[in-house]
Amino acid sequence: MQNETNPVQTLAELEDKLDQFQGLKEVKINIHAFIRLLQVWKNEEQQKIGYTPVPLHMIFSGEPGTGKSQAAELLGQIYHVLGFLSEGRTVKADAAELNECSAKEMAEKANGNILLLVHPDALNQEGMQNLEDLLNFGRENMAVILTGSQQELQNLFEKMPVLKIRFCKYLAFADFQGEDFQVKQPPRKFEIFDVSSLAEQEEQLEALQESEFPVPVLPVPKKLDKNTRTGQLLKAGARMDLSPYLKEEIRIRLIYQKLKLPMEMDAYVFLLHEDEMTGCDDDMVFFGNLISKNGGAAIVNGAEYPEAAFVLNRIYQDIQKIAVCFSAYGDNPAFDFSQVEKPVLQIFCGEEQIAWMDLQNLKSERTLVAAELYRYQNTWKFRAVSAGYRDGLEQLCQRFGIEVE
Repeated sequence: MQNETNPVQTLAELEDKLDQFQGLKEVKINIHAFIRLLQVWKNEEQQKIGYTPVPLHMIFSGEPGTGKSQAAELLGQIYHVLGFLSEGRTVKADAAELNECSAKEMAEKANGNILLLVHPDALNQEGMQNLEDLLNFGRENMAVILTGSQQELQNLFEKMPVLKIRFCKYLAFADFQGEDFQVKQPPRKFEIFDVSSLAEQEEQLEALQESEFPVPVLPVPKKLDKNTRTGQLLKAGARMDLSPYLKEEIRIRLIYQKLKLPMEMDAYVFLLHEDEMTGCDDDMVFFGNLISKNGGAAIVNGAEYPEAAFVLNRIYQDIQKIAVCFSAYGDNPAFDFSQVEKPVLQIFCGEEQIAWMDLQNLKSERTLVAAELYRYQNTWKFRAVSAGYRDGLEQLCQRFGIEVE
């Protein structure tokens, strides 16, 4: 394992350096857009809104000599300047090291830095498990960039598909033509300009906000009273018309009195097509993919309770239904809804609670499909579901067409 020292520069200098890369238009656009998102997260942290660290892991796919290492080095400096990494150097390692050393050991070596893992095809079964553990460790002050050719990465994910959802971005370098990542990362409507400076980026963002597809902006956590019980009381199967709220922000969150075990509850959103299945991994919105393509669905990062937000008139026309789900994070079999005291689903529009549902009928379920939003005669409706899965997140993902092991 080797460390590469990076000189400290300003964010503007680093973005200028990014723009000087030869070619790589899509890579540059994606990194510029991600920087804007990182600034939102950092602003939330500084305002003490309730920022929760999220994974910053990425996959760089491409043949040798296409600029992956240089981009990783630059990204580490960007993470450092923005305050997400304490050092921001690039620590390069062969993925095969994970076949022998534990995830904890690797995380300690790369603490505060970017861990650039090469040759992913060298991972054996134990190494792949250590990699998954490492990605879970690295939710704070470390980021993993897994890099390799299309074939190497494809082979890895065929062996362990669950690894895919641990990464927040997939960036393809140069001549990468793999079908798998092209399907998983369709072109985004808001990423259509070649960015050359911070000022130009700001002008382009302003122009896009006035267009049909606004730039996705993560919703800011709000202090909402968990004891509020106003609005319509819903039971499983009940339906509610959402026509008055199509242009407004709707928030759905899971509240509770307390968690009896030290576990995390997360929100998951699945954007479903006519066949009631996702079309690609981007149709799953969760802590590793916080916002949908044009900002119609998002996870409220840093909220006190797991929460999702929706602006329904921004949802693409090919999406016919949205499943709103919650799950206990982690593999501990004891993490289920029997450990969630007095769970309640709240539905807000702005500051007003428009409906709520008691969820105390849940027992050993580890994952909950709380509600569905669905299109009906040119508008949207809400259906209370309250159906759980005992097998947890894996079964939930498979239900909606996301492949995991």
